[in-house]
Amino acid sequence: MKKTIFVLIWLNVFFVLLFCACNPTDKPVGQNPVGHNNNADDNEIKTTPPSIVVNNTNSNGVDKEKYIFRYKFQKGEEFRWNVVQQLKIDTTIKGTNEIVETYSKSVKVWRVLDVGADNIAKFEYWIDGVDMRKVQTGQELTEYNSKRDREIPKEFRTLEGTIGVPLAHFMIDMQGVIRRKIPLKIYSDESRENRIVIHLPDTALSVGDSWTVDLPIVDVQLHQNSDKIKKVSAKQRYVLESVQAGAAKIKFDTQVLTPLDPQLQAKVLDCYAFGELTFDIDAGRIISQKITVDKTVVGFVERNDSLHHISRLTECSCGLRSCEICK
Repeated sequence: MKKTIFVLIWLNVFFVLLFCACNPTDKPVGQNPVGHNNNADDNEIKTTPPSIVVNNTNSNGVDKEKYIFRYKFQKGEEFRWNVVQQLKIDTTIKGTNEIVETYSKSVKVWRVLDVGADNIAKFEYWIDGVDMRKVQTGQELTEYNSKRDREIPKEFRTLEGTIGVPLAHFMIDMQGVIRRKIPLKIYSDESRENRIVIHLPDTALSVGDSWTVDLPIVDVQLHQNSDKIKKVSAKQRYVLESVQAGAAKIKFDTQVLTPLDPQLQAKVLDCYAFGELTFDIDAGRIISQKITVDKTVVGFVERNDSLHHISRLTECSCGLRSCEICK
């Protein structure tokens, strides 16, 4: 019983540590020891631009102001993202309830190493510091602060050797497509980087317009120690809610297109994310994001078993002292 709950919990705990909504291509590959890869190209991940469909809402013929969304990265820029993440997993199996809660603050850094003639920017990504807490039913509080503590508790051991050092290089184009990823460290396969980009459409947008982006196919293992997998497809829908003083408010939600039974739903909870972000049109970058997953799955082990997953991520790079996250 306890082992079953433990496995399910840790399928999700590191989701809040380095969250990215339903994007399996972010996972590092290869089996090299922790450290710089001798041959980075062997671990390189290449992607192709996703399919984007734009839905214009202006059907009454009234002219609306239109906005072009593009990223404008410059060589030498450094974006410091202040991140607050909360997770609560409430699991009941065969009448026994267990709750796990985690809370973390972290600083994620994205530095622009170069911008090519093709307007593809090369980023270096690392984690500058973390402050984490975890509490679980029947266990004492576990804490870790990378600036204060010399030893990492076993609950957070996958972070060992990954704080304050470059983790990966990313090649990102002006529409937010991650063209290449080159891991520099082997870091947790359960973890995913915070994203500083979303995929942007080619066409100009007016307030009220929306666009959908096909997400990469997710391979989900059907049973433990089994080679059988289920391919899960999903898409995200973005809506331009408003534009004020050059700051665009964009909301998004995620739709899973593949029918899934409760057992498989419990394995892809981050594919049910929704949220909002602020895009600075003049600066050409996202300056803040809020991402939420609030999903209940019933019958994922037996008929009356339940799992309630609530995770909230708030991150900002504005750097203002008046900002609740950046201060």
